[in-house]
Amino acid sequence: MSKRILVVEDNSHNMRLIEQLLEDMDQQIELVKAECSKAAIEAARTMDFCLVLMDISLPDMDGITITKILKEIPHMSGTPFIVVTAHVMESDEINFREIFDDYISKPIDDDIFEAKIKKWMGEC
Repeated sequence: MSKRILVVEDNSHNMRLIEQLLEDMDQQIELVKAECSKAAIEAARTMDFCLVLMDISLPDMDGITITKILKEIPHMSGTPFIVVTAHVMESDEINFREIFDDYISKPIDDDIFEAKIKKWMGEC
């Protein structure tokens, strides 16, 4: 059985990197890609996810707002959300922890990425 992850990221380079890192983890992970809020919301309404990786800077809506909307979908309320962003300052980290379960800063460190994915995938 595969584990499904929603990745909300508008930068194709970052999306390819995340996809490659997940493939390298050698687990059965099904990746669902969303480049905008509309695609993310549609995916979340129709599928269950073990984990959501969310960029902050998106073209149509910021990642914080999208995350709040996704968490209102009943079957998404217990899903872990990890922010993946270059915008991590000490004050941002505090704000992110109010909304997200964890964060991964860009540029992405392969080892940190893998450790956090494994942590949050848990028993999914």
